Amino acid sequence: MKMVKSLILGSAAGILAMSGAQAADLPVKAKAVEYVRICSLYGAGFYYMPGTDTCIKFGGYLRADTAIAGGDYGFMYSSGTTNRGSNNRLGNYWDARARMDLTIDTRTATEYGVVRTFADMVFSVDSATVSGSTPSAIAGGTAGLGLYHAFIQFAGFTFGRTISAFDTPWTGYPAGGPDTIPGGSNMVTGVDQVTYTAQFGNGVSASI
Repeated sequence: MKMVKSLILGSAAGILAMSGAQAADLPVKAKAVEYVRICSLYGAGFYYMPGTDTCIKFGGYLRADTAIAGGDYGFMYSSGTTNRGSNNRLGNYWDARARMDLTIDTRTATEYGVVRTFADMVFSVDSATVSGSTPSAIAGGTAGLGLYHAFIQFAGFTFGRTISAFDTPWTGYPAGGPDTIPGGSNMVTGVDQVTYTAQFGNGVSASI
């Protein structure tokens, strides 16, 4: 009887051991690698640059305009270089513009505060301005590369090109007000500057 009990217990132990070995041999699902980590410290759209503590955000837009016998944006019909009545092969009756804008915003936390860099670059291509006297101009267009904003901010200082601290909100684009009124310096492209801004809380600040 003792021998039978020993055989039964030994068999059960062997089955348990085999079950444990088979369970251990099952493949374990690997933890997903997080290649891009979201940075929520500075608002939506920021991500950590791989291997660093710097957060980066990309933005921008694409824009395309076409004007038929129009005069917007200084196109040829507003420049007066084409004889509108000639109706010949030397004159275009439509104009086009394509524009790409790219913004790059980075934030890096340091022991002395956040270091921010920002750049806003634009590339535009206009259709050629043609006239009866310059038919060769039809073949080409006008391209332009611009830098609207490019600055570094740290500990209250701003170094580079951006909106003036003394601009009033009703000047420049998109409101459309002229830059000649008080407080205007063109909020679209900014101005070159070295500025220090002290924050006193409750929306009160002073800039030099």
